[in-house]
Amino acid sequence: MTQLPRQDERQVIPRWRDAATAVQLGEANSLKRVDPQQAARVRAQADVRLLDLQQAFTARPTIGRAAELTGAATLLRRVEAAQDAAAYLLRHASDTTESVLRGARGILGLPPLDGRAMELIPPDESASAAMTREVRRLRADLRAFDRNPLAHLDLARMYASLGVSQKAERHLHVALGLAPQHRLVLRAAVRYYVHVQAPDEAVHLLRRQARTTQDPWLMAAEISAAMMADLTPRTVKRAREAVDRREFHPQHTSELAAALGTLELQDAKAKKVRRLLQQALEQPTENALAQVQWAAPQVRLDLTGTEWQDVPHNFEAVGWASYQTRQYEVARSAYLAWLRDEPFSAEPALLAGYLSHLLDPTASRAIELTRLALAASPEDDLLLNNMAFYLAEDGQLDLAEQYLARADVFSPESKLGLTLRATQGLIAFRRGDPQRGRELYEQAILAARALSLKDYELLATLYYSRELARLQDPSAGARLAQAALAADRIAEPGLVLTAQRVTADVQLHLNSTSGSG
Repeated sequence: MTQLPRQDERQVIPRWRDAATAVQLGEANSLKRVDPQQAARVRAQADVRLLDLQQAFTARPTIGRAAELTGAATLLRRVEAAQDAAAYLLRHASDTTESVLRGARGILGLPPLDGRAMELIPPDESASAAMTREVRRLRADLRAFDRNPLAHLDLARMYASLGVSQKAERHLHVALGLAPQHRLVLRAAVRYYVHVQAPDEAVHLLRRQARTTQDPWLMAAEISAAMMADLTPRTVKRAREAVDRREFHPQHTSELAAALGTLELQDAKAKKVRRLLQQALEQPTENALAQVQWAAPQVRLDLTGTEWQDVPHNFEAVGWASYQTRQYEVARSAYLAWLRDEPFSAEPALLAGYLSHLLDPTASRAIELTRLALAASPEDDLLLNNMAFYLAEDGQLDLAEQYLARADVFSPESKLGLTLRATQGLIAFRRGDPQRGRELYEQAILAARALSLKDYELLATLYYSRELARLQDPSAGARLAQAALAADRIAEPGLVLTAQRVTADVQLHLNSTSGSG
């Protein structure tokens, strides 16, 4: 069986989107207030760099020099410095690349060529094929203009999504070398190190940067990554000053307030946490919004649902809110959009796959989504369990056992251990070994009962009842009805949906057997 969707822990770890989207959403915007000396140094360095690029382009205009100037101007939010270079690129459109032209049109305030944002995953193309195509495009761009740190970030992101970690890290290091203090680059590196389960590396990277204590986006990342690494955050005092004094625009401190609120949860200071979470909602990023959504029930902060109506890319928050109100198709659509936003992240693929398994007539989509997640996170035991479960449901028993064998062996007296045990029970039943299947399911049910996990006890009972019904066991009907009734009383959305799906499966099986008889 699969585990029920849960958000046991959450931190305000930076998103890692494609660079164009991150810039569009304001993550690269200049701070309104920073340390004057630090600001002067950064501005002076930027002015020197842009002046050099402008002079080189003016002296001898070329496609390469124009692209480098427009890329730097976009990165530094100084688009006025590259107007002539952008116009030059549009006059020589056939000699450059699509992404360079998009940047040039953006500098001149022109709409995209097709008038709409390009989707990463078209509906008629598999996710892995779309990402491979994107890798080819980005590599072609970098062959022409290899000093664009944002292009290196985007290519690293695609390689991370495809599970090619060495190449992802190499391009990430190149981006860090080209723009070692740029916010987007540093935050992308933080997200990558968390993805590869090295949050301590993210913390050390941020602590080496003088800018971290002057930038609320980076302070939020340092606090959150340190909590994940079981380290004491070092920017807390400065972060509290920035938030309490309201030194920056609310969008810049949204994630910082949410990170501080999450930190305060450890000391159960509910009033202080509520104040910080409310401040995070003044002009939230979708990441801060999702963090508030997760933390709010713990401090009795009531959310009306209107908080996320106008927040761009609020896929995670909409997904969880829709799931809780049993709008399962809306939730799945939101999770799929979240996956397009962060294709290397296991969580949206896991959640979309979970709902696809329960909503679709076959397990094919759940299998595809889980395979995508496993490409980026091949060691994730829950993903391995889910893949084995979906494959077993699809009749691919040999392959199901191969995936299950890759998962670590957990004690049955744990949530993941009993989940794996129930999946083994399903495979045994489908292998034609009902005695072994009974033993494994009953072990899972007893383990859930010992851990006081009533919802997991019912989940295992529902799937166990289905297998018994397939064998025409006389106890199956009453067992299933009792478990479905209890699931409805508990009202956990995934449990309710599972009861509906299992009941429908049993009825379909009974109809098919009676028809054949």
